[in-house]
Amino acid sequence: MTGFFSRRTLAVSALMALMLLVSGCSVFSTREPEEPLGETGSFIQPDTPEQVIENLQASVAELNTLNYRRSLSEDFAFRPTATAQARESVFLSWSRSQEEQYFSAMVAAAALNQGHSLQLNDQSLTLLSESEFVLDATYVLSVNHRRAEVPTRVQGRLQWVLGQGPDGLWALEEWTDQELGSEPSWSDLKAEFSK
Repeated sequence: MTGFFSRRTLAVSALMALMLLVSGCSVFSTREPEEPLGETGSFIQPDTPEQVIENLQASVAELNTLNYRRSLSEDFAFRPTATAQARESVFLSWSRSQEEQYFSAMVAAAALNQGHSLQLNDQSLTLLSESEFVLDATYVLSVNHRRAEVPTRVQGRLQWVLGQGPDGLWALEEWTDQELGSEPSWSDLKAEFSK
């Protein structure tokens, strides 16, 4: 009989120890939710061309490189103003990669500052085909960066060709920049931040 009681006592003791351990750890209690790992900004799934435009404006306002990149198609093409093209050799081989690098450099120079914006005025969105639209608009871009030799406000006229991919989502495929008078343009800003 003594063997029976000792095994039973041992089992009860182990069970009580396990219960104390579980209750002490609060395994089944609720806890405060953790903060998300990163800020995703105001990105909207681009189911329409208008949502690509909104995403690009939000990317500038939030200086969000990830969302800016997500708004560009894989075969993105940029055509600078005639003046910038003649003055800057960087535009000879401009691609999506250079577009991402310029934007990242600009974001780094403007970090911790506020008041960034992209205003699009006189907008005209025209259907080119079932899967392509073109936006024609004047723009005023304000980015409050810390590089004294580079303008913080540029303006001009842009044409964005917005295309729908095989997945049904829209992205910016082609961008043509045009200057308005003698004001610095977005092309000038891109050239400065790609150096």
